[in-house]
Amino acid sequence: KFLAEELVVPTDINKKAISIYDFDETIARSEGHVDAYYKGTDKLYKRMTTQAEYDKVSASGEEYDYDFSNLDYITDPTELVPVTKRLRRDVENKAMQVMILTARAANAEGEIQMYLDSIGIPTDDLYIVGCAGCNKGEYIEDVVRRNPTIQVVHFYDDSHKNIKDMEAARERLCDLDRVRFFMINQVDEDAEMKKQGSSVCVSSKSAAEADLFAEPKPGPFPGPRTMGRRGPGGRIIERKKR
Repeated sequence: KFLAEELVVPTDINKKAISIYDFDETIARSEGHVDAYYKGTDKLYKRMTTQAEYDKVSASGEEYDYDFSNLDYITDPTELVPVTKRLRRDVENKAMQVMILTARAANAEGEIQMYLDSIGIPTDDLYIVGCAGCNKGEYIEDVVRRNPTIQVVHFYDDSHKNIKDMEAARERLCDLDRVRFFMINQVDEDAEMKKQGSSVCVSSKSAAEADLFAEPKPGPFPGPRTMGRRGPGGRIIERKKR
């Protein structure tokens, strides 16, 4: 499923869990670049070929015009198997809605679908969203709020900025008790996934429910239970005298 070229939020998700994957340096590694121009001019400031370079420039506080057109096509991709192994599992999970949320523009959505098809990942029920320049945390927060069936969120991305934006979104979603778990995973250069922070809001009702190792709350002591006396054939339940 592709969304309209103008960034929109799906409102027809009817599954309890959603799993969101970045594409570049998460699902696959490919050739490409983004150009940053001095705002309102055609003067090039910097050509960026890695996510880390883009994160640094976009977090600098300076305003630039970005050209993502080179990323409309996927060039010489290499599958990152540790991540795609998990992606395949999620696609097969009937309770899981899978979304590919890429920093590429919407023009690249078809290319991403063709690549996933080429490596044998079914795309019939996937959302593929190109959101060049968007805040992924704000976008996913909107998705969760607009789709009331969602209780569990998984997120996979290599970008430190996107991880931070998603952590902020997780905290803003603390007001929704239905969100039981919100797992954020950062993908490193070896395609290994590392969980970032808690999977629930520390202030939410879900946090208490999810803490399997919490000490039980003290309650009134009910007193000893009597199960009667033991007889030759086992325990005999004695009737109380009226």
